[in-house]
Amino acid sequence: MGDPVTNPDKAAAVARLFAAIAPRYDLMNRLMTARMDVAWRRRACDLLGRLPEGAMVLDVGTGTADLALTMAQRQPGLRVLGVDLSPEMLALGRQKVARAGLDGRIALVRGDALALPCPEGAGAAVVSAFTLRNVADVPRALGEMRRAVQPGGVVLCLELSQPRLPGFRPLFRLYFTRLVPVLGALVARSRAAYTYLPQSVDAFLSPAGLARAMENAGLDVEHVEPLALGAAAIHVARRMR
Repeated sequence: MGDPVTNPDKAAAVARLFAAIAPRYDLMNRLMTARMDVAWRRRACDLLGRLPEGAMVLDVGTGTADLALTMAQRQPGLRVLGVDLSPEMLALGRQKVARAGLDGRIALVRGDALALPCPEGAGAAVVSAFTLRNVADVPRALGEMRRAVQPGGVVLCLELSQPRLPGFRPLFRLYFTRLVPVLGALVARSRAAYTYLPQSVDAFLSPAGLARAMENAGLDVEHVEPLALGAAAIHVARRMR
């Protein structure tokens, strides 16, 4: 498998990567973060705020639908459209949605973050979790998220980042670059996928850089919240016009 960080067809490379790890993706997320990813999604939903009854939220890069399920469970009147490139991840997501009895409120469709399958202003909010690192064109993806949200609506991004705390940063890097690939090889049978993960974080924008990119896409950034000593961050922005 080519390295998705440098592969000229990044979308195809990332799709192959997620197809390979889909069966163990959720388990690896829980193990890698000591289940903090669950709390991060809940915090993202808190920051999203209360949306009107019947509002639709677009979940970009929904994967196995963890964020979509969290939103729908915490706001019973919400409808969610989850979009992802990976059929394998979507298939697992649909199983989870059906088990939760939420297939009437959550729809999962195959689609590209660079060309979202919805009209302008379709969503009361547009969200993503651990998605933007994997797209080939971040400004274009942010532009699509802005297009898809209605004026006044929220665009929220939850992403991994590099901690800046001096004492914690080297420990995090040791864990992330050395131990996580070994865990990926043992649990997900893919060292390559979990070698790509820290590489993708290294190559991605800093929280301040992502905030600037969101502003450049025509969004007003209202809040940036670091998580786990800076290992992740939530950005909350709004389309004002």
